[in-house]
Amino acid sequence: MRIIIVGFGRVGTQLVQQLNAKEHEVIVIDQERHLADHPLASVPTRLIIGDAIDAEVLRDAGIGEADVLFATTRDENTNLMVAQMARIVFNVPKVLAMIYDPSRELSYHEAGIETFCLTLAGAQYLASQITKSPLTDLKGAWKKAHDEMIKQVKEPVKSVATQGGNYYIIILGGSLVGYYLARNLMAKGHEVTIIEDDPEKYNAIIHQIDCNVIFGDGSTTPILEQAGANRADVFLAVTNHDHDNLIACQVAKSRFGVKKTIARVKNPRNEPILQRLGVDVTVSSTGIIAQMIERELPMSTIKTLLDFKASQLEMVEYDLEDKSPVIGRQIRQLTMPKDSNIVTILRNKDAVVPRGDTSFARDDVVLVLMKEAVEPEVRRVLLG
Repeated sequence: MRIIIVGFGRVGTQLVQQLNAKEHEVIVIDQERHLADHPLASVPTRLIIGDAIDAEVLRDAGIGEADVLFATTRDENTNLMVAQMARIVFNVPKVLAMIYDPSRELSYHEAGIETFCLTLAGAQYLASQITKSPLTDLKGAWKKAHDEMIKQVKEPVKSVATQGGNYYIIILGGSLVGYYLARNLMAKGHEVTIIEDDPEKYNAIIHQIDCNVIFGDGSTTPILEQAGANRADVFLAVTNHDHDNLIACQVAKSRFGVKKTIARVKNPRNEPILQRLGVDVTVSSTGIIAQMIERELPMSTIKTLLDFKASQLEMVEYDLEDKSPVIGRQIRQLTMPKDSNIVTILRNKDAVVPRGDTSFARDDVVLVLMKEAVEPEVRRVLLG
């Protein structure tokens, strides 16, 4: 079997040793470059240095043909995001994520993700040793607890109607983005709570802003309960970590029924991933800046006019120059990607309704509606 292990720490290295003995194809992903000199590097294992929450890194690892994925990093939010990407986006048959908080473990089982909680397993083992009795049927007890958790998650959460058109908004992340966002929202009359888990940032922000500020991990149920997430209208996750923003939005929506979740995305390539995993709106500052720069370039031949995030559609404008391979050719002669359609051609301030026998001319502006994934292929056809 092809097995991918995310995290080359103590658990990951032990897995490598055990699995190679059984002659599986094992691929390890970790961000630490010094691991290339690890003693186990001599074992027939492929080591990829990179961030596993990046879909391109997973593709490099051959996740499309993987049979099993183990997420064993020290950060449980990373493990949960990678596990969901593997199971839901790439359809890996068996996925197991290591987590540390027992209260968060069971809510991911319905998505086909198995979880293993070291703290819970250790506590159960210690309890059995104290009573000097053999371990009970943990699988049965686990199933009962799992069913109860799922029942709680599925129970409808009563929403609290907002007064006067104002909303209750929870912001995860007290850095400059969260700080200025909170000030802006409060100036418009909205009620705001900020959650921050960095002591220095927390101590700084409580003296700078006149709103409720909570110290703790905003992706955990107790902290969200403390913040009153059950009455929140909007949950904004604006930390610097995509995996923390994703998991926090998922907990806010599934456990507390928050109607709208918005996540800041540091890596633009993670935007479609977070949207597919349930985040309502994603905002990539990197992507926005890149688009602004592109639109301001006088010689730019490609402009994104509309972006339909929910359906992964976009409207793109292409300026045909002398080197374009389609000049003089008819539309019917082109092989356009399946998920694309030429909407119109702007020529000398007139709009040309495209038909099969319509020919392209120099300085034409071609508007194409397409799925985001096929844009590179459309660009190749029209611009070469």
